[in-house]
Amino acid sequence: MTEQSGRILSAVTIQAAWVDASDQLRPAFYTAAFDGSIDDLKAAFGLDAAWRAARRQSTVALEARLSLLGSARRGEVLRVETRLFEVDAKRLHIAQVLARGDDWVATRESMAISFDLDARRSCPFAPEIATRIAALHAAHRSLEPWDWVGQQACWLSELDPPSN
Repeated sequence: MTEQSGRILSAVTIQAAWVDASDQLRPAFYTAAFDGSIDDLKAAFGLDAAWRAARRQSTVALEARLSLLGSARRGEVLRVETRLFEVDAKRLHIAQVLARGDDWVATRESMAISFDLDARRSCPFAPEIATRIAALHAAHRSLEPWDWVGQQACWLSELDPPSN
């Protein structure tokens, strides 16, 4: 669902196949919870199933970073908010929050690229899609920023050792 503010909100139900013996969501399935809402994002700028079938273009993921902040249990209905952080002619830098009310359960930051399904290679977004992406990106930039987006993970060896 897209609000007037441009916020992309999706509901996700934690499936029985996604949980372990203690009914906790397995780490790999946090990604599954986020992935379903990517279709809602694409639909918001016109890259829906009909477009993909007619134009043979979609997006594919290049990378993703997941942060687990809490647990989720079988049967819970959680909310995913999806935003565009940065865009260019071919790429989308996407930020997502999985939440239970105001409590964040996980965050994901990912990079996707426009993809020609027949040529099996990247391609620029079609002009009409690019225009809608730019409008949605502008709406997302007007929302309260998520300060965790764009942060680089670091190696322990890069940190200054504590002084004694």
